[in-house]
Amino acid sequence: MKKLEFSTLYIFRLAVDNLFGLVKSTIGLAVPVKSELGVMSNATLDRLITDNQKFQKMVKKQRKSGLTERLLLADNDRNDRFAEIKRTVSLHLKGRNASKKAFAQSLEYFLKPYWDVAAKPLNTKTGLLAEMFGKLYDNADIQTAAVNNGIDIMLAELEEVNNDYDALYKQRINEGADLPDESASEQKSTVCDSYSEFCSAIEQAANYTPSDTILNLFKSMDELRKKYHALTPNGKDKVEDVPGKESDSPKD
Repeated sequence: MKKLEFSTLYIFRLAVDNLFGLVKSTIGLAVPVKSELGVMSNATLDRLITDNQKFQKMVKKQRKSGLTERLLLADNDRNDRFAEIKRTVSLHLKGRNASKKAFAQSLEYFLKPYWDVAAKPLNTKTGLLAEMFGKLYDNADIQTAAVNNGIDIMLAELEEVNNDYDALYKQRINEGADLPDESASEQKSTVCDSYSEFCSAIEQAANYTPSDTILNLFKSMDELRKKYHALTPNGKDKVEDVPGKESDSPKD
């Protein structure tokens, strides 16, 4: 009798969403017949379920691009607003109005430590701008200079945008606070390994302890593998994608 073998599938070459779909569907096929599986199959299934729960969080995190987009927009907005403030101050420094020029000199001195803040890392920028506003509110002379140079409203709007950025940043951190420390590639590798181990257990069961339930599960899992194999690029898994991971297996 010919030995049953799963169809070839280089799972690590699957996109994250496709890998998640494959594993989720496989678990969906196996859980209803869990009581009819052997000890090894159940052990590897439990491991796959646990690893996939962590992987699901990673997948959801990658899908949450909305906050990232809003953060980038907010950062561009505060860069533009601060650049406008600097241009206004520089304009008054070159102007003929002695009073406005004097106020502009005071503002230039006050802003000097923050003049290149746009080039700082995003979260560092947030803290520096918050520091700047704190000093502004402690300095009545600078507040007066801002009013006289017409940048008081600009500063208030910049502070609002900076606060919005900080709130969005904290929101994104909170949404990912319960994620495991493993990197995306490490977690993907973990799920791939768990999936391969479960497939191996089912393959062994189909060959050495077959039953109608196990053979039907094998067949359904193999159909899934064929379906997702069509979604992978040509070629085998790349060794460099997962350091230390063998990639020349005839199946996974």
